[in-house]
Amino acid sequence: MHPDWQNSLHVYSENFSEPEPQYLKELTHYTWRKTVNPRQLSGHLQGRFLAQLVLLKNPSCIWEIGTFTGYATACLAENLNAHSQIHAFEADAEIAFKAQEFWKSYEFMNKVQWHVGEALTLIPLCNHKPDFVFVDADKKNYSTYLDAIFPLLPCGGIMLFDNTLWSGKVIDETELKNDNDTQIMHTFNQKASKYAGAKTLLLPIRDGLTLLQKID
Repeated sequence: MHPDWQNSLHVYSENFSEPEPQYLKELTHYTWRKTVNPRQLSGHLQGRFLAQLVLLKNPSCIWEIGTFTGYATACLAENLNAHSQIHAFEADAEIAFKAQEFWKSYEFMNKVQWHVGEALTLIPLCNHKPDFVFVDADKKNYSTYLDAIFPLLPCGGIMLFDNTLWSGKVIDETELKNDNDTQIMHTFNQKASKYAGAKTLLLPIRDGLTLLQKID
């Protein structure tokens, strides 16, 4: 676990939140065994936040852009009602296969329709428009995802972006000056904070989670 995501307050918050389901603990072990970059997993506290948001919002259609092995996917699915669905887009075919292999025996994940390929190519082909979107994919395209998807949301719809604190580099003047990825994320945060038609909240959960809700 990255030390910035597992400080004492974070651990305290986990200890006094809903426990992490056993199947997510098993997925974590599976991911560490089967992938080369397991730190891409969502974590306990962030996962509980996503699950609670779904419970509060009761969306009819969720789009997830970038699934990795499906930790966040399962969190989004666990409280989703039986008539709703998730469209999960993953560009890496090998990772997508591993995710589907792990989750194929879990009945509640039947709500998930998996799409393998570049999301920006696939989402125009999706006939079901979202009212809840979670983005954890290629950071250089965050701005493009926002512009492409936010107009599709109904009033009250939610769009979330992961990793928007970028391991704290977005407040490091040296990183902001010299690191292109940090500059990209900071520029996105500036854009999201003033995005027309949205109320925006950047939460310091794990590596940063930005929530935009459509207001008109």
